[in-house]
Amino acid sequence: MRKVLAVVFIIISLVPLHAGDYHDISMSLGQQSYRWPEKGISIYYGVNIGLTERMELELWCNSVLVPRPFESNMVGLEIDWALLGPRSTATKIAGSALNTLIGIGGFYRTDNNGAGPFVSLTPLTVGTPVSGRREKILRTMIGYDAVNNEIMIGFSLIAIDFYVRGTWRDYSF
Repeated sequence: MRKVLAVVFIIISLVPLHAGDYHDISMSLGQQSYRWPEKGISIYYGVNIGLTERMELELWCNSVLVPRPFESNMVGLEIDWALLGPRSTATKIAGSALNTLIGIGGFYRTDNNGAGPFVSLTPLTVGTPVSGRREKILRTMIGYDAVNNEIMIGFSLIAIDFYVRGTWRDYSF
């Protein structure tokens, strides 16, 4: 099973090599739960790097804040594809303001040393890199924890991406 996980992570890490210059970079902040029943409050934070018009690489972390801060964490790396249109055009022309993201990636949990692959679906994103902000709404993840032989389900009500590169400020009009 470790060989399968290694191959998945290698493939995911090689995908960005053909992408060229990054379109945009953003910082994410929001809420996400992956432990059921949830016994506290969790925070979701991460970095998104726009690789192409429709593809982005996301490195994120989900940490429990209440009752014991950072007692349990989950780290993930994923590739997301925009289904309804280009998320960014790398110009002053904005991409699709309403979009859907589908992704594949891997995760690692610190509370039980769990790790494995997952797929994610974000049915609604509102905003573009050019506008400087994007909301990801109702994100759902389903994964397989290969170490502990269990299913992992994650859910995020809302997360907001704040773009630091690729916004309207970066293009001359």
